[in-house]
Amino acid sequence: MAEDIAESRLHRLGRRTKPMGLWDGIFTSKAREYTLVILFFLLLAVIFTWPLILHIHDGVIGGHGDPLLNTWIVSWDARTIFTNPTGLFQGNILYPATDVLTYSEHMFTIGLMAAPVYYISGNPILAYNTMVFLGLVLSSFGCYLLIKKLTGSRWGALVGGVYFGLCPYKISQLNHLHIVFSAFLPFMLLYLYGYLEEGGIKNLVLFGVFFLLQSLASWHYLVYGSILILLLWVWKAAFSRTREEWMRIAGAVAMTLIAAALMLPFALPYLRVHARLPDFVRTLEESARNSAALADYLNVLPQSVLYRAGFSPLRVAFMGSETILFPGLVILLLAACGVFLRGRGEDECASPLLARHAREPYLFLIVTVVGVLLSLGPKIGGISNPLYTVPYHLGLFKLIRWPPRFFVLVSLGLAVLSGFGVAKISQGLQALKRPRISFRLVCAILLLAIVVEAATFNFEVTPVPVYDEVPEVYTWLKDQDAVAAIEIPASFPAPNPQGLFVYLSTYHWKRIANGYSGYNPPVLKELYEIMPSFPSGDSVDLLREYGIDFVIWHRELLPPQQVAEYDARLMSQPGLSLVRDFGEEVVFRVDPAGAGKDP
Repeated sequence: MAEDIAESRLHRLGRRTKPMGLWDGIFTSKAREYTLVILFFLLLAVIFTWPLILHIHDGVIGGHGDPLLNTWIVSWDARTIFTNPTGLFQGNILYPATDVLTYSEHMFTIGLMAAPVYYISGNPILAYNTMVFLGLVLSSFGCYLLIKKLTGSRWGALVGGVYFGLCPYKISQLNHLHIVFSAFLPFMLLYLYGYLEEGGIKNLVLFGVFFLLQSLASWHYLVYGSILILLLWVWKAAFSRTREEWMRIAGAVAMTLIAAALMLPFALPYLRVHARLPDFVRTLEESARNSAALADYLNVLPQSVLYRAGFSPLRVAFMGSETILFPGLVILLLAACGVFLRGRGEDECASPLLARHAREPYLFLIVTVVGVLLSLGPKIGGISNPLYTVPYHLGLFKLIRWPPRFFVLVSLGLAVLSGFGVAKISQGLQALKRPRISFRLVCAILLLAIVVEAATFNFEVTPVPVYDEVPEVYTWLKDQDAVAAIEIPASFPAPNPQGLFVYLSTYHWKRIANGYSGYNPPVLKELYEIMPSFPSGDSVDLLREYGIDFVIWHRELLPPQQVAEYDARLMSQPGLSLVRDFGEEVVFRVDPAGAGKDP
């Protein structure tokens, strides 16, 4: 839309623009353009996460920990939003704790978008992985539209879109859906720019909608989005001269406040839990321990096609690490071109959008620098970092456990700067009056270079039971009345096998004392301490006190030589009665009368 407006203004001014050449033959309409661009990003997402697409219905990247916790959250949201919206935060795990969804990201937007897949397929893994791919593709596509609006360059938009949606840091976070899913962040900026520059109620409303949707996908993105909005407000205010421009800034502020008010019902449960549990907060000490070091900006993925050999001084880190922060050499060079190359003046090859946004690269350079400084946490080299500590003490960063996640801002800044870089290179090549094929070839090479540099391949996909592979005990549990269960033996509150138990609860939705999350509720501390002694009398008494009805005993989690010993102890333990033996799983009822004693 911005490109059409710019061209119509040029026609009114009697100025001449150069045709798009190659793109004119491919993109005969916006619908076709957007379809082809989305398919391009989808193809790259499939390649960069290979072979996840082959297991989109029965596997996850990142193991049985956070991916399965996030699968549960997405499925819980998709189910509860339509069946019991007032009980959204009362998840069925970590019983008898309450407001358990607040112990992690609620991911409301993602659950809402996953609902059709979840209800049609009945497959939580398919719903989760669909959101992984959707998050990657929409992040790329939104950045494509943003860069195209700012520069008018489709080549630059493709380069920047590839990087923002599929950069190695994003791929390294495939086990954290709430970080991968940045789908609406560039759309938020796209329409905020549209409103501040052109006005229009549509731009204003869509800015607010996308800010709201992205913030309700992850509180991290409320922080990232707020930083971007604040920087853009200040930037536009610094160069605003007319009353109309100031009124638009005021309108954007008002819409931001409206969106924030709509987030309040989702924030209140977190505030309620914090009031009840004062330690329900991320401390500066925790943030300092988890901060990035400058050396982490040399870390690469072992799945990187180009850098996995670990060329010195690069270092290969593990998948799921929070510190895969090496941005890449090509992206840095293109970003530098975006900052330092000068756009052309008034000649026929000059881009009106580049001229209009000549200052914008400096804004996104600031975004990049701010992201780097915040990723280093509350202290840099032992010196306090006020850019982090001041917002923290204002309450803005108290939900951030891993400062390296501010690399999302770095990736967006570099993506937009690279788009400007390609646009300026393209404009310069056209001005040289070389054959058009030369300009196309150079731009295609730049796009290929960024694809190769960012490319990852051959991830380990962890299989997850679905449909008939789900143990029969969970089908049985689903048919029971409102009950509470615990699955043991298992380490508490370790991700494995707790993550698998949390995921499998999506097949019965009964309350379980199992689970793990970003916070461990004190109410379960005693349970964690005593359950390793199960089936002692004290452990049975505690289960009765907690209101646990059934114990699901997993023989397959024991060393084979201990199975017979534990079977004998369980069968003779007062307070426990055998309900059903499923082979690898055995169900015992916790007798509500009397107290168990050691045999």
